[in-house]
Amino acid sequence: MFKKSALNAAGVATLCAAFSFQANAGFLDFQVDETPYGGTVLTADKLNGGYQENLTFTGGGNFVTSAFATFGQLFGSDGTQDLGADSQIGDTYKIYAMFTSDGTVADIGGGINQFTGGNGFVSIWLDPNNDTDGTLGATALDPISLADNGDDLLLATSNDLVYGTGLLTGVGGFFDLLFDNFALTADGSDYFVAPDPFYIKVNVDGDFDTFELTGTQVVTGDVSAVFVPEPASLAILGVAAAGLGFSARRKRA
Repeated sequence: MFKKSALNAAGVATLCAAFSFQANAGFLDFQVDETPYGGTVLTADKLNGGYQENLTFTGGGNFVTSAFATFGQLFGSDGTQDLGADSQIGDTYKIYAMFTSDGTVADIGGGINQFTGGNGFVSIWLDPNNDTDGTLGATALDPISLADNGDDLLLATSNDLVYGTGLLTGVGGFFDLLFDNFALTADGSDYFVAPDPFYIKVNVDGDFDTFELTGTQVVTGDVSAVFVPEPASLAILGVAAAGLGFSARRKRA
Protein backbone atom coordinates (compact mmCIF):
# COMPACT_ATOMS: atom_id res chain seq x y z
CA MET A 1 0.00 0.00 0.00
CA PHE A 2 1.37 3.43 -0.90
CA LYS A 3 2.03 5.89 1.93
CA LYS A 4 1.48 9.63 1.47
CA SER A 5 4.92 10.41 2.87
CA ALA A 6 6.48 8.51 -0.02
CA LEU A 7 4.54 10.33 -2.72
CA ASN A 8 6.98 13.11 -3.50
CA ALA A 9 8.74 13.52 -6.83
CA ALA A 10 11.54 11.15 -5.85
CA GLY A 11 9.06 8.59 -4.56
CA VAL A 12 7.02 8.67 -7.75
CA ALA A 13 10.17 8.29 -9.84
CA THR A 14 11.27 5.33 -7.73
CA LEU A 15 7.87 3.64 -8.02
CA CYS A 16 7.85 4.14 -11.78
CA ALA A 17 11.31 2.61 -12.01
CA ALA A 18 10.20 -0.34 -9.90
CA PHE A 19 7.22 -1.00 -12.16
CA SER A 20 9.44 -0.70 -15.21
CA PHE A 21 11.78 -3.32 -13.75
CA GLN A 22 8.91 -5.65 -12.85
CA ALA A 23 7.39 -5.27 -16.28
CA ASN A 24 10.60 -6.17 -18.09
CA ALA A 25 12.18 -8.80 -15.82
CA GLY A 26 12.10 -12.52 -16.54
CA PHE A 27 10.34 -12.72 -19.91
CA LEU A 28 9.37 -16.33 -20.64
CA ASP A 29 9.24 -17.79 -24.14
CA PHE A 30 5.90 -18.69 -25.69
CA GLN A 31 4.95 -20.14 -29.05
CA VAL A 32 2.27 -18.99 -31.47
CA ASP A 33 1.04 -20.97 -34.46
CA GLU A 34 0.86 -18.69 -37.50
CA THR A 35 0.54 -21.50 -40.06
CA PRO A 36 -3.14 -20.69 -40.81
CA TYR A 37 -2.03 -17.15 -41.71
CA GLY A 38 0.89 -17.96 -44.00
CA GLY A 39 3.56 -18.26 -41.32
CA THR A 40 5.14 -20.87 -39.06
CA VAL A 41 5.22 -21.73 -35.36
CA LEU A 42 7.23 -18.90 -33.79
CA THR A 43 8.93 -18.61 -30.42
CA ALA A 44 8.61 -15.14 -28.90
CA ASP A 45 8.45 -13.53 -25.47
CA LYS A 46 6.41 -10.36 -26.00
CA LEU A 47 3.47 -9.02 -27.98
CA ASN A 48 3.48 -5.28 -28.55
CA GLY A 49 0.96 -2.68 -29.70
CA GLY A 50 -1.05 0.33 -28.60
CA TYR A 51 -4.44 1.23 -27.18
CA GLN A 52 -7.00 4.00 -26.84
CA GLU A 53 -9.20 4.37 -23.77
CA ASN A 54 -12.25 6.30 -22.58
CA LEU A 55 -12.06 7.35 -18.94
CA THR A 56 -15.40 8.65 -17.69
CA PHE A 57 -15.88 10.26 -14.27
CA THR A 58 -19.44 9.56 -13.15
CA GLY A 59 -19.54 11.72 -10.01
CA GLY A 60 -18.96 11.06 -6.33
CA GLY A 61 -15.35 10.07 -6.96
CA ASN A 62 -16.32 7.18 -9.26
CA PHE A 63 -15.01 6.36 -12.73
CA VAL A 64 -15.54 3.83 -15.54
CA THR A 65 -13.08 2.90 -18.28
CA SER A 66 -13.33 1.24 -21.68
CA ALA A 67 -10.30 0.52 -23.89
CA PHE A 68 -9.46 -1.02 -27.27
CA ALA A 69 -5.92 -2.33 -27.81
CA THR A 70 -4.26 -3.72 -30.94
CA PHE A 71 -1.19 -5.99 -30.94
CA GLY A 72 0.79 -5.77 -34.18
CA GLN A 73 4.29 -6.98 -33.25
CA LEU A 74 6.02 -10.01 -31.77
CA PHE A 75 9.37 -9.70 -29.99
CA GLY A 76 12.03 -12.11 -28.72
CA SER A 77 15.27 -11.90 -26.72
CA ASP A 78 13.57 -10.46 -23.62
CA GLY A 79 11.48 -8.08 -25.68
CA THR A 80 14.39 -6.56 -27.59
CA GLN A 81 14.28 -8.36 -30.97
CA ASP A 82 11.50 -7.46 -33.39
CA LEU A 83 10.37 -10.68 -35.11
CA GLY A 84 8.58 -8.80 -37.87
CA ALA A 85 10.68 -10.36 -40.62
CA ASP A 86 9.48 -13.84 -39.61
CA SER A 87 5.99 -13.10 -38.30
CA GLN A 88 2.68 -12.48 -40.06
CA ILE A 89 1.16 -10.49 -37.18
CA GLY A 90 0.19 -7.00 -38.25
CA ASP A 91 0.29 -8.15 -41.88
CA THR A 92 -2.14 -11.00 -42.61
CA TYR A 93 -3.69 -11.01 -39.13
CA LYS A 94 -3.66 -9.12 -35.82
CA ILE A 95 -4.49 -9.58 -32.15
CA TYR A 96 -6.70 -7.10 -30.33
CA ALA A 97 -8.09 -6.76 -26.82
CA MET A 98 -10.96 -4.95 -25.12
CA PHE A 99 -10.78 -3.82 -21.49
CA THR A 100 -13.46 -2.48 -19.16
CA SER A 101 -13.13 -1.52 -15.50
CA ASP A 102 -14.54 0.73 -12.80
CA GLY A 103 -13.53 2.17 -9.45
CA THR A 104 -13.03 5.30 -7.37
CA VAL A 105 -10.50 8.13 -7.27
CA ALA A 106 -9.43 10.28 -4.31
CA ASP A 107 -7.15 13.27 -3.77
CA ILE A 108 -4.47 12.15 -1.30
CA GLY A 109 -2.67 15.50 -1.17
CA GLY A 110 0.41 16.95 -2.78
CA GLY A 111 -1.29 17.18 -6.16
CA ILE A 112 -1.61 13.38 -6.33
CA ASN A 113 -4.77 11.38 -7.01
CA GLN A 114 -5.08 7.71 -6.14
CA PHE A 115 -7.30 5.31 -8.10
CA THR A 116 -8.94 2.25 -6.53
CA GLY A 117 -10.30 -0.54 -8.72
CA GLY A 118 -13.61 -2.30 -8.29
CA ASN A 119 -14.22 -4.69 -11.19
CA GLY A 120 -12.42 -5.41 -14.45
CA PHE A 121 -12.79 -7.52 -17.59
CA VAL A 122 -10.50 -8.23 -20.53
CA SER A 123 -11.04 -10.23 -23.73
CA ILE A 124 -8.37 -10.99 -26.35
CA TRP A 125 -9.27 -11.70 -29.97
CA LEU A 126 -7.60 -12.79 -33.21
CA ASP A 127 -8.56 -10.98 -36.42
CA PRO A 128 -7.64 -13.45 -39.21
CA ASN A 129 -7.92 -10.91 -42.03
CA ASN A 130 -6.44 -7.89 -40.22
CA ASP A 131 -9.50 -5.83 -41.08
CA THR A 132 -11.38 -5.29 -37.81
CA ASP A 133 -11.81 -1.68 -36.67
CA GLY A 134 -12.65 -0.75 -33.09
CA THR A 135 -14.22 2.61 -32.20
CA LEU A 136 -14.73 3.89 -28.66
CA GLY A 137 -18.17 5.11 -27.67
CA ALA A 138 -18.97 8.66 -26.61
CA THR A 139 -18.16 7.71 -23.01
CA ALA A 140 -16.78 4.68 -21.19
CA LEU A 141 -20.38 3.72 -20.42
CA ASP A 142 -21.02 3.17 -24.14
CA PRO A 143 -19.92 -0.05 -25.87
CA ILE A 144 -16.96 -0.26 -28.22
CA SER A 145 -18.18 -0.54 -31.83
CA LEU A 146 -16.52 -3.18 -34.02
CA ALA A 147 -16.60 -3.35 -37.82
CA ASP A 148 -15.65 -6.33 -40.05
CA ASN A 149 -15.30 -8.61 -37.02
CA GLY A 150 -17.63 -11.44 -38.04
CA ASP A 151 -14.80 -13.93 -38.56
CA ASP A 152 -12.76 -12.98 -35.48
CA LEU A 153 -11.76 -15.62 -32.91
CA LEU A 154 -12.00 -15.17 -29.14
CA LEU A 155 -8.68 -16.32 -27.66
CA ALA A 156 -8.99 -15.64 -23.92
CA THR A 157 -10.88 -13.75 -21.20
CA SER A 158 -10.62 -12.84 -17.53
CA ASN A 159 -12.96 -10.98 -15.18
CA ASP A 160 -10.98 -11.75 -12.00
CA LEU A 161 -9.30 -8.50 -11.00
CA VAL A 162 -7.07 -9.47 -8.08
CA TYR A 163 -5.42 -6.16 -7.29
CA GLY A 164 -4.20 -2.91 -8.78
CA THR A 165 -2.31 0.23 -7.94
CA GLY A 166 -2.23 3.66 -9.56
CA LEU A 167 -1.36 7.30 -9.05
CA LEU A 168 -1.96 10.43 -11.13
CA THR A 169 0.43 13.31 -10.43
CA GLY A 170 0.60 16.79 -11.88
CA VAL A 171 2.84 15.51 -14.68
CA GLY A 172 1.20 12.16 -15.42
CA GLY A 173 0.86 8.85 -13.66
CA PHE A 174 1.19 5.07 -13.60
CA PHE A 175 -0.86 2.00 -12.72
CA ASP A 176 -0.62 -1.73 -11.99
CA LEU A 177 -3.43 -4.26 -12.39
CA LEU A 178 -3.43 -8.03 -11.88
CA PHE A 179 -6.06 -10.36 -13.34
CA ASP A 180 -6.23 -14.03 -12.33
CA ASN A 181 -7.90 -17.09 -13.89
CA PHE A 182 -6.99 -16.00 -17.42
CA ALA A 183 -8.71 -18.67 -19.52
CA LEU A 184 -7.83 -19.66 -23.08
CA THR A 185 -10.61 -20.77 -25.41
CA ALA A 186 -10.13 -23.68 -27.83
CA ASP A 187 -9.17 -21.15 -30.51
CA GLY A 188 -6.77 -19.57 -28.02
CA SER A 189 -5.04 -22.90 -27.44
CA ASP A 190 -4.71 -23.35 -31.21
CA TYR A 191 -2.88 -20.00 -31.43
CA PHE A 192 -0.91 -19.94 -28.16
CA VAL A 193 0.46 -23.49 -28.40
CA ALA A 194 3.06 -23.20 -25.61
CA PRO A 195 3.58 -23.04 -22.70
CA ASP A 196 0.95 -25.37 -21.31
CA PRO A 197 -0.72 -24.47 -18.98
CA PHE A 198 -0.96 -20.99 -20.41
CA TYR A 199 -0.11 -17.94 -18.30
CA ILE A 200 0.43 -14.38 -19.38
CA LYS A 201 0.67 -10.82 -18.16
CA VAL A 202 0.05 -7.68 -20.20
CA ASN A 203 2.26 -4.67 -19.57
CA VAL A 204 0.54 -1.41 -20.54
CA ASP A 205 2.76 1.65 -20.59
CA GLY A 206 3.10 5.06 -22.20
CA ASP A 207 3.26 8.78 -21.52
CA PHE A 208 0.26 11.00 -20.83
CA ASP A 209 -0.38 14.51 -19.60
CA THR A 210 -2.31 15.36 -16.47
CA PHE A 211 -6.02 16.16 -16.91
CA GLU A 212 -9.09 17.25 -14.98
CA LEU A 213 -10.98 14.48 -13.20
CA THR A 214 -14.28 15.36 -14.84
CA GLY A 215 -16.31 14.28 -17.85
CA THR A 216 -14.81 11.81 -20.32
CA GLN A 217 -11.09 11.84 -21.06
CA VAL A 218 -9.52 9.97 -24.00
CA VAL A 219 -6.06 8.58 -23.30
CA THR A 220 -3.65 6.47 -25.33
CA GLY A 221 -0.62 4.33 -24.54
CA ASP A 222 1.49 1.34 -25.49
CA VAL A 223 0.53 -2.23 -24.66
CA SER A 224 2.67 -5.35 -24.50
CA ALA A 225 2.08 -8.93 -23.35
CA VAL A 226 4.64 -11.20 -21.72
CA PHE A 227 4.40 -14.55 -19.94
CA VAL A 228 4.84 -14.75 -16.17
CA PRO A 229 5.63 -17.78 -13.98
CA GLU A 230 2.30 -17.85 -12.14
CA PRO A 231 -0.15 -20.16 -13.95
CA ALA A 232 -3.33 -18.71 -15.40
CA SER A 233 -2.69 -15.10 -14.48
CA LEU A 234 -2.88 -11.87 -16.43
CA ALA A 235 -1.37 -8.62 -15.23
CA ILE A 236 -1.73 -5.14 -16.62
CA LEU A 237 0.92 -2.81 -15.30
CA GLY A 238 3.10 0.09 -16.33
CA VAL A 239 3.29 3.84 -16.83
CA ALA A 240 0.24 4.96 -18.82
CA ALA A 241 -3.44 5.97 -18.77
CA ALA A 242 -4.33 6.67 -15.16
CA GLY A 243 -7.93 5.78 -15.87
CA LEU A 244 -6.91 2.14 -15.55
CA GLY A 245 -4.82 2.88 -12.44
CA PHE A 246 -5.83 1.45 -9.08
CA SER A 247 -4.69 1.48 -5.47
CA ALA A 248 -3.40 -1.79 -4.05
CA ARG A 249 -6.12 -4.18 -2.97
CA ARG A 250 -7.10 -7.85 -3.12
CA LYS A 251 -10.51 -9.26 -3.91
CA ARG A 252 -9.96 -12.43 -1.91
CA ALA A 253 -7.79 -13.79 0.88
